[in-house]
Amino acid sequence: MIETSMLQVLIALSQNENISKAAEELNVTQSAVSQALKNLESKVGFSVVTRQGKSVNLTESGMRLAKVAKQYFKRIEETIEQIHLENHEIKGRLHVGSLYGLGKTWLSSRMLGFLSQYPELEVRLSMDFPETIIKKFEQHEIDCLIMPEHLVPAFAEKLDLHTEHTTLVFSEKFNITNKTELKDILNIPIIFYENNDPNFYRWCREKFGVVPRNVKPRLVVNSFGQMLQAVNGGLGVAVVPTHVLQRSNMKSNLKTVGKEFEIFSNKVSFAFHADEAQSYKIKELYKYLHEAAKDL
Repeated sequence: MIETSMLQVLIALSQNENISKAAEELNVTQSAVSQALKNLESKVGFSVVTRQGKSVNLTESGMRLAKVAKQYFKRIEETIEQIHLENHEIKGRLHVGSLYGLGKTWLSSRMLGFLSQYPELEVRLSMDFPETIIKKFEQHEIDCLIMPEHLVPAFAEKLDLHTEHTTLVFSEKFNITNKTELKDILNIPIIFYENNDPNFYRWCREKFGVVPRNVKPRLVVNSFGQMLQAVNGGLGVAVVPTHVLQRSNMKSNLKTVGKEFEIFSNKVSFAFHADEAQSYKIKELYKYLHEAAKDL
């Protein structure tokens, strides 16, 4: 009989292609992973992996078996969830994916609040770059995504979670009013979020109808927190999401021109797999985050 632990090792290898990473994910030793592979190949009578240095790749037969194994474990989890649903309980596991910025500044604290309501639910929050998170979602390693709408893959189901706006922020050092023109703003030192700051250029286009060329920022940073610190220090002006400003402890020291200088930036979506549309866990998480998003 094939033991479930052997199949779990095969699935972990299909996702990591590395024995040490698979062992770390399963919280076992590397020798235990290697032994499980040998036992599995002995049971099934064919090779499930090939080794190339430190990398371990599944054979075509191994990939077929891993796919069936994933479906097997998924069916078990769905059955358990259905039983809990019938008993009006939320248990089991839920893997949520998001981007670094949104995940750290807003989502992580809200997930703690959600967990406090459902202490028997095991939740994992992964934060990474879009391509990495989306790949894991495609492989069904992640159950749902919280990310800007334009990044959500076309095959996913999605619901609106929050409409995001951006605004110009500055310190008392600079005199900016609703009469200030773009040419005047460009004469003030600009702080960019990474190179070619998309928020800044989008704000210019929506607010003034033009996209300035050859803007040379005084400072380029890779986090909104650093942007606000630089603005607070009088180093220049910046365009930031309004929800970032509202949650900052520097908010009282910084100035804006109010709603008149805010523009629509993008929508944040809650995305999930089509076959999870009736999942009670997914529905409850969306309901909780949708309500929590009102304070953004």
